[in-house]
Amino acid sequence: MLRPDKAGAGNDVTKRTRMGELKSAWEIAQERAKRLGGLSAEEKEEQERQGYRQIGQALAQKWMDNPRRPDVTAELSKHEEKEREIIRQAIIEQLVEPIGFADAQTIDNMKLVIQAISSLKPELQPRAEEMGQLMQEYEATEQKIRQELEGSYRATLHQLRISGTAVDAINIESNPQWQSARQGLVESLAPRLNALKQALVS
Repeated sequence: MLRPDKAGAGNDVTKRTRMGELKSAWEIAQERAKRLGGLSAEEKEEQERQGYRQIGQALAQKWMDNPRRPDVTAELSKHEEKEREIIRQAIIEQLVEPIGFADAQTIDNMKLVIQAISSLKPELQPRAEEMGQLMQEYEATEQKIRQELEGSYRATLHQLRISGTAVDAINIESNPQWQSARQGLVESLAPRLNALKQALVS
């Protein structure tokens, strides 16, 4: 369950959102309104929307940066339905954007993001689960490639009668063959990943 820290954007031009310590779009609009004599109803609505999007983006960023995972769901409950949907969509977009194939720790973090998206919007759960399965596929294939290359290198060293610490110290990460194989794997799975990311935010 995601737990919240309070966040907000006020009409006072000196007030800053607790999430980002930056002026919200709403505050900037208010300053401009004072200079220009006011905003139209449409402009006010758009500026309010941008203000709520900033709240969502800041909440998502705090969730990603904080290992204790603030409860975003509870924060959403403090807003009216229309506002809540804008904030929720901004959170999901912010969470989805960095999803990609990387090291094991990053993949684990991405799995938590996928779970969070399912919690925020249950109707997205099937797509989120597909993305989780894709991450597992990537991990399994990467591990297979790694093991095959390491086995090949060990066999070559054995033929050269090299053993001991030299064999144990194989660094697959710096090997061009490994880098090329991994890059090929990422590129082969990228279209599926991008399609799923688009499905989650559309």
